[in-house]
Amino acid sequence: MKKLVSLLLAAMMLLSIAALAAADDVVIEFLYHKSETDAMNAMQAAIDDFNAANPGIRVEFNQIPDAATVLVARSQQNDLPDIFGCTTSSTYELMFESGLIMDLTGQPFLENIEASTLALSAYNGKNWRLPYSLSCYGLYVRTDIFEEQGLALPTTWAELMDVCEKLMNAGIYPFALPDKDMVYQRMERMMSMLSDNDDEFKAIAAGTLDPHDSKVLKGYAEASLDIAKYTNPASSGAGYDESYQMLLNKEAAMTINGQWSLGTLLGFDPDLPIAMITLPNPLGEQNNVIVSIDTSFVISANTKHPEECLKFLEYMAQKDVAQKYTNVEGSPNVIKGVEYSVSQLEKINDDMAAGHTALSLNAIWPSGLRKALGDAATNLIVDKDLEAFYEEAQMTIEDYYNN
Repeated sequence: MKKLVSLLLAAMMLLSIAALAAADDVVIEFLYHKSETDAMNAMQAAIDDFNAANPGIRVEFNQIPDAATVLVARSQQNDLPDIFGCTTSSTYELMFESGLIMDLTGQPFLENIEASTLALSAYNGKNWRLPYSLSCYGLYVRTDIFEEQGLALPTTWAELMDVCEKLMNAGIYPFALPDKDMVYQRMERMMSMLSDNDDEFKAIAAGTLDPHDSKVLKGYAEASLDIAKYTNPASSGAGYDESYQMLLNKEAAMTINGQWSLGTLLGFDPDLPIAMITLPNPLGEQNNVIVSIDTSFVISANTKHPEECLKFLEYMAQKDVAQKYTNVEGSPNVIKGVEYSVSQLEKINDDMAAGHTALSLNAIWPSGLRKALGDAATNLIVDKDLEAFYEEAQMTIEDYYNN
């Protein structure tokens, strides 16, 4: 009994010492913007490894729905987390311009970033973030259905429409799409195929361009109506998961989405015969893969622990850490030397390697425009009313650019 009591007392002392040590840790709040399971697992693993390797520093992982909205609200209260993840958006550039995000220009760990990506991620020549992974957007095809129907992968819009017609004649819906809540993203990415700037939107807002004469609006609207003719009717009420199931169940042969969907699809079926290819340009111009910096890490300018925060970013910028992250998360990583080889993305990666890329317009559009304009795009799919789309798009563009 005495021995047992002694052991219990010793254990209690050790727990007390551990508690005191934990109480003395520098605690860093990290807020993550991604909600996909693979992404959260990758980030949690990186944080766990960092905490284990850095006694005295404890990074606390936090993920919440609609992180961008929460971050904007917290920025207004001067209560940003110490470190947070974000996408490419003018929202965060405005935070940096307002002095809410730390200037990372000249930090040694930025030398680990591919030069072209570092330049792409800068704002007015300054580096406000550690860019980490890219997203690309394109056309997923079930290769087994294409083979069974004797169809070639489309490289032009006319070929894509021909494939759609043949699939419909065979009793197969060409597209399963997450139209319940993701029309706005597809709209923005398709518009990004048609222009690399927002000059037309600025002209519409200034009253010098009629929306009917906008290549971007007209090209998107007509292409969107083309796609709508060949989309599974259930897509109107489908989110990501529902559209995935349509594809998995062979209720449709294609979907339009980002490379981040691949991990989820293969999670349902590791042997799914699928490939992602570049979505053909509706106007017959160069086919470009739409890319954006999907994940970046930034530090609050008002953090009480700047040295520890910089140490965490330095850790994330290491090649072996980034390799482990991308192996789980599944997106192309921009840290030098990280290898990325996914057979299902081979064709779209070839186009990216050849320089056939275009930057997502969400990087330069006013904050909030994408979702607001997405309402007009959703109404177009439902009502098929082009005139109403032009009118609603004009009002939305004027509102966001003039205010």
